Amino acid sequence: MPAKTVAFEQIKKLMGWCPNARAHETRHSPHPEYFDANIPTRGGDTGNSENLSWFRKVSSRVLLVDSFLTLTYLLIMIQLGVNVVTLLAGFFLSLISFILIWKKQMQRYDTLAQKLVLDDSNKKILYKRLFRIITLIFYATLFYWIFAGDLERNFLMKGTLSFFAGGLAFMWLGYLQILYWERKNHKTIYFDKGYGKWKNSYIIQERK
Repeated sequence: MPAKTVAFEQIKKLMGWCPNARAHETRHSPHPEYFDANIPTRGGDTGNSENLSWFRKVSSRVLLVDSFLTLTYLLIMIQLGVNVVTLLAGFFLSLISFILIWKKQMQRYDTLAQKLVLDDSNKKILYKRLFRIITLIFYATLFYWIFAGDLERNFLMKGTLSFFAGGLAFMWLGYLQILYWERKNHKTIYFDKGYGKWKNSYIIQERK
């Protein structure tokens, strides 16, 4: 081997140069911890604050749904009228139900602030039971509607809509509870990503 080539090889070794160094770095750069970087496990700001729009706030989504349903019921009830008895019945039933689940819901938000991911698959059975009950009520109401007279039909429709209008209090109380928790803990809850039907991840950001 010529002397110049030997000298050049020695210089490269001294300088630490290797033709496969860049490829080696590329192969080994993804450390294991990077694979879970996008899966939130602890509370706090995840670093996506620049994308946290008003619409991604949990409270904003609840507010939009509550406002839409309330406006819809108001427009319908203006045409049909209000049954005060069933309206108050729906309101007080919602109030009692909300008081009973207040503590559990606050604990749910506290857990969310730590894990950032909630799996509600354990509620499948509850939702199925509620769906069955609502289905039975629907068919019973439909059966009565078919065989009732005009006066009874108007009373049934007015009473049913008034009852569910009073039940909207449950949803508005839920909205106020989110605001209360956020103000108490100086945090804001945002939606992040969905992982199927029952699991969602969230972003908890400290309020400035």
